[in-house]
Amino acid sequence: MIYKHGITWVVVFGVIVLMFLQLPPMAAKQDSVVHTYSALIEVDALAKQRFVESIEDDRLVDGAIRGMMFQLDPYSGYISPGELPVFERRSRGDYGGVEIEVGMQRGQLTVIAPVEGSPAAQAGVLAGDALLSIDGHKLEGRSVFDVEEMLVGPPGTWVHIEVRHPGDREIRKLSIIRAPVHLATVHGFRRDDPDAWDYLIDPKGRIGYIRVSSFRENTMRDFDAALRELLDDGAAALVLDLRFNPGGLMQQAVAMVDRFVSQGVILSTVTRRKAVDEYIAVREGTLDNLKLVVLINGNSASAAEIVAGSLQAHGRATVVGERSFGKGSVQHLIRLVGHKSAVKLTVAYYRLPDGRVIHRTDENAYTDLWGVTPDREVALEESEVQAIQESRRKVDELPNRKLESAGVLDRRELRLPERALVLDRQLEEALALVRNFTPSQYKAAP
Repeated sequence: MIYKHGITWVVVFGVIVLMFLQLPPMAAKQDSVVHTYSALIEVDALAKQRFVESIEDDRLVDGAIRGMMFQLDPYSGYISPGELPVFERRSRGDYGGVEIEVGMQRGQLTVIAPVEGSPAAQAGVLAGDALLSIDGHKLEGRSVFDVEEMLVGPPGTWVHIEVRHPGDREIRKLSIIRAPVHLATVHGFRRDDPDAWDYLIDPKGRIGYIRVSSFRENTMRDFDAALRELLDDGAAALVLDLRFNPGGLMQQAVAMVDRFVSQGVILSTVTRRKAVDEYIAVREGTLDNLKLVVLINGNSASAAEIVAGSLQAHGRATVVGERSFGKGSVQHLIRLVGHKSAVKLTVAYYRLPDGRVIHRTDENAYTDLWGVTPDREVALEESEVQAIQESRRKVDELPNRKLESAGVLDRRELRLPERALVLDRQLEEALALVRNFTPSQYKAAP
């Protein structure tokens, strides 16, 4: 019994000693926190004591947190207790949007691209537009996260925006009605039927063309259906057009790369601590023999950059066009203590198989180590870019407008005049390349 009591006191004494040993580091840590946030605490006290009007208790705290998030990057943000229920409903799809993907370019909030066929595209929003105001609120000092929150709302409501088209001085006021958007994301080159695309752009050369406007839940289902149709028609080559594609679901992009790559890393995510999640290609379902050219431009972002960059890094495709946007970051919603508020925080970057990080950061902005640089660069004038967007809008929208005006109930009864996309210089370069293509032109995979 005496022996047991002795052991107990030794343990207690040891714990006490450890506590005392920890006191100096704990005190030092507390001093560091006080020093770091002393100015913030002082300003909070001064404002509450001396500001001309009374201040709600949480107002300054909310503002300080929003400021912290804005200093991190444009894609992080704070969701207050009052905003969280609305944010969650939006995430579940209970709210409508206008389908604009926004990024930051040279300090200016910029439309990466409106999703083709969306309310924003129909209202006249163009890729590359400078976004100036939303519902009368100027956007200077706002983050991408703030803008995304301002654009969504109940379906059927209007949002009024001001934009400046690329190369213009005029400010344009556009009104867009919010809607639940369920858009087709896989398109062909021409069609004369509202329900069917022609994916064979060059029947004689057996060259297919598939345009992917964004990456959503059904993108790969529709993409595989288009591929099967092309293969049944004897296609030997494919031009995959990812221009003006603002991105979407990373998993769909990985699956698209996997369709053409049989082994190796497709994509990895890199955190500050260099922890890596890897996505690996599998052999099953791979199309080895289809010649492949990918089209990109400065409005290809996120998931589109994953596809183009990974296929390029594996030597599986030749990339034509212009350097991509450089948006490849991962955001997580993290609830704060008490689960009454949350932050949307950038936690990782996407890394391609050759080591490039897609995202344009302060560290790599003036290097070649961000985004996707084409193997064949073909720069377009702004008038050519707008002509491509207008051509796509007409081809995508024509069937629905004709049907509505004609009052047709059965879509199969209506035959439409054939409409095809314009043959722009980037697309012509891709076609010329694939016509003269030999397997030796593929670069060796890393």
